[in-house]
Amino acid sequence: MIFRLERWQLSRPGASRALAAASLALAATALSFAGAAIPALAEGFAIYDYGARGSALGGAMVARKPDPSAVAHNAALLTRLPGTRVMAGFTVIATRGDVVTSSQGREGVTHTKKAAYFIPHAYFTKQLSERWFFGVGEFSRFGLGNQYPDGWPGRYNVYDIYLLTSSLNPSLAFKATEKLSLGAGLELVYASLDMKNKLPFPAPGVAEVDVRIDKAEDLGFGFNLAAHYEFSPKWQAGVQYRSPVRINAEGRVDFTYQGPAVPQLEEAYAATFHDGAAKGVVTLPESLSFGLAYSPSERMSLEWGVVWTRWSRYKSLEMTLPEPLPVSKSRKDWKDTWRFTFGAEYAATDWLDLRFGYNFTQSPMTGTYADYTVPTKDRHTFTAGAGIRSGGVSLDLALLYVHCNSRSYIDSPLDQGGTGAVASRSDGFRAVEAALSLSYAF
Repeated sequence: MIFRLERWQLSRPGASRALAAASLALAATALSFAGAAIPALAEGFAIYDYGARGSALGGAMVARKPDPSAVAHNAALLTRLPGTRVMAGFTVIATRGDVVTSSQGREGVTHTKKAAYFIPHAYFTKQLSERWFFGVGEFSRFGLGNQYPDGWPGRYNVYDIYLLTSSLNPSLAFKATEKLSLGAGLELVYASLDMKNKLPFPAPGVAEVDVRIDKAEDLGFGFNLAAHYEFSPKWQAGVQYRSPVRINAEGRVDFTYQGPAVPQLEEAYAATFHDGAAKGVVTLPESLSFGLAYSPSERMSLEWGVVWTRWSRYKSLEMTLPEPLPVSKSRKDWKDTWRFTFGAEYAATDWLDLRFGYNFTQSPMTGTYADYTVPTKDRHTFTAGAGIRSGGVSLDLALLYVHCNSRSYIDSPLDQGGTGAVASRSDGFRAVEAALSLSYAF
């Protein structure tokens, strides 16, 4: 779709109506990919930072001796927490990276804006009887934050995105035998998305429309099932299933014209873009976690784990926008992924535990429909931390470094039904995380 906006063409009768019709068609395609940021709440970065101890162990907390974050990792492990316990803390994530673009033989580098994100967690557990145990927790399972300069080459895809989710998860656990424990819970998930991008109007190089989606939010419901089995004092295994959660996100979309003061362009913009409600439906996918723990001695424990996530639910996404824009559709074709975890814990003294871990996480995003909401491929995470104990008080600390593999993009123009990505590659994307948890056993 190419426009030659010469002065004589703009002065012709019906030019504004023709521009409005043409820009409506372009906007319908473009906004389908603007809405594609909403499933980024599912791929996001999927967040596994449920507590400082678990983070220091690379997320390998499905089978080993638990702390109150068992509500998030494996609810069946609540039976290993006698009495009453509370735990609270936070994780801070700082991200950085570049996108290298290529045009006419020249390379340009866009630096993402430095940003830090604060993610809290809190848990309460209580032994109800000899066999029944209760726990409730607040934590985040999905989240995303990326900011680019608003004039960067990939702005037609996205230039600012922030996703927040928060789960409230009450759970019950039952000690079926001395070796077997079972757990189940209900999960309430709040999701909120803010996203900004630009549209070429009515074609690249003429004018632009700034698009802002504010607080597309909803509350979804799911459940979790878990089991834990102790083969011997040295070997234990755990498994947890988390159900899909349907999110009916509804927020507001605002448009701003950015271009020359040409009456026909301004009239076409006014006829096409109306501020109002934006709605989209997305399902957070189910996952299955498994862990195998081994204790070679009383002071040392090891755990290996895998997490399977069904991202292939994301075949496409539909967004309802203010009229006269039609329902927009974007194709995703994401794939199922695996996450591999390992964590080691050593009791150096009666009051000090040392921990380290590693995990590898696959990306579900396919190359054909890749976008800049998550400008990375697979991720390697290296973790370390310590735990300090005194009486019933425990202080856990963790430090994580996340190295993200580069992703390549091809030109995918909006006016050809593409994503708005340009020929480019992500480079040097990484994150540093620090976590702290404080717990008390009554």
